[in-house]
Amino acid sequence: MENLNNPFLLTAYKSPAYFCNRAEESKQLTRLMQSGMNVTLFAIRRLGKTGLIHHVFYPYSNHKKAACIYIDILATKNIADLTNHLATAVYNRFPPQKAIGKKIMELFQRFRPVISFDELSGTPSLSLTIETKAQKENTIGQILSFLDKQNIKIVIAIDEFQQILEYPEKNTEALLRTYMQQLKNTSFIFCGSNQKMMHEIFNSAKRPFFASCTNIKLDYIAEFDYKKFIIQKFKEHKRTMNNECLDFICNWTKLHTFYTQYFCATLFNKTLKTYTVKEAHETALAILKLNEGTFFQYRNLVTAAQWNLLKAIANEEQVFQPQAKTFIHKHQLGTPALVKRGIDALLIKELIFYNAAVETPYYEVYDKFLMRWLQYN
Repeated sequence: MENLNNPFLLTAYKSPAYFCNRAEESKQLTRLMQSGMNVTLFAIRRLGKTGLIHHVFYPYSNHKKAACIYIDILATKNIADLTNHLATAVYNRFPPQKAIGKKIMELFQRFRPVISFDELSGTPSLSLTIETKAQKENTIGQILSFLDKQNIKIVIAIDEFQQILEYPEKNTEALLRTYMQQLKNTSFIFCGSNQKMMHEIFNSAKRPFFASCTNIKLDYIAEFDYKKFIIQKFKEHKRTMNNECLDFICNWTKLHTFYTQYFCATLFNKTLKTYTVKEAHETALAILKLNEGTFFQYRNLVTAAQWNLLKAIANEEQVFQPQAKTFIHKHQLGTPALVKRGIDALLIKELIFYNAAVETPYYEVYDKFLMRWLQYN
């Protein structure tokens, strides 16, 4: 269980006090929301997309003239699941005791809704009875059309949006795009963890969503800003950290948001008054030991050649030309063709990613803790 006094949050957004920087991105996203623009938020996994959305939505939690709705559709398998996720999010944002909420429940009554409650959080969940093909294709449109007519500004964020490509209903993109074009007071924020699939949806001229959104690329938080945030949070709890310790944290986690937060949360749990690089080294080893079982599972997912390639990329940290003779010879990886197949397999399994959003693109291990474990082993 996460320490309630720990300022380095790993899961749910709490408040601006626990959010590190992203000032420019927050302003940009807010401006686009207020102007009614649709947005696609691009970033690699675990860099803080979801946190940024909740941070921007936070001031509108109880706003009378605007409503922000967030849904994560990673667990959805079809358009009916997507409809239920949207219905649940709308129901929770506009509970029945409010005027709009009463109207929404009247709309939902057409679909014989079943309300259940999460056993842990107590959060209500709505399940609509959607049986016919027409209901599957039209219910989302009816919900969006209803919200759009309520004389308030609506912003809907759909996380893990690439999941729609896995639906058996292959016209989902076209349906959603058609619904969007009919709305006047509703805008969307789309984001997802699979960058290849997200780029295919929004940047391919052959797809319905092409040129429909303004793109925002989320990058790493600047080292100066992250260091300032870390020092401040330790200081608020009357703890100090020397520069060597701070430098080690930022270098070891590569400033990747989730891994930096995780490291700091683990270090903070030591409840010391002063932190040096010795405590940072101990924390790093403890993290690797704790996650070692997962790392062994990764090894069982790939072939021996792919594992050796993954280790080589981890040791280099950034690989610009994996099929170059110098790289292959240095790490004894066989032939360029073998490396090419290995790269493709590791990309599919998302053990590595290809950062194409820089001047000189490169391959890198996704999980920074796995990267360090591979280096140590």
